[in-house]
Amino acid sequence: MGLYMDNLEEDIGLEKELDQMLTVAEAADLLGVSKVTVRRFTNSGQLKAYRLGSGKHRRFRKRDVLQILGE
Repeated sequence: MGLYMDNLEEDIGLEKELDQMLTVAEAADLLGVSKVTVRRFTNSGQLKAYRLGSGKHRRFRKRDVLQILGE
C-alpha cells in the first residue's frame, strides 16, 4: 500500500502544481513570449484568463499555459 500512497501523493502534488495561478508576467516567462503576446492569446481565445479583483487582473492556470506549449 505504500507505493500506491506515494503515487497518489505525487498525483495530488502534480494536480496542485498544474492548477497554480500565474500572473501575466509568469505566463509570458513560461511561454518565452512577451506580456503583450500573452494578452493577445487571451483576447483571441487561445488562452483562458481568470479575472481577479476590481482591476480585473488576469491570472492563468499553469495547466492552460503549458497546453499552449504542447500545441
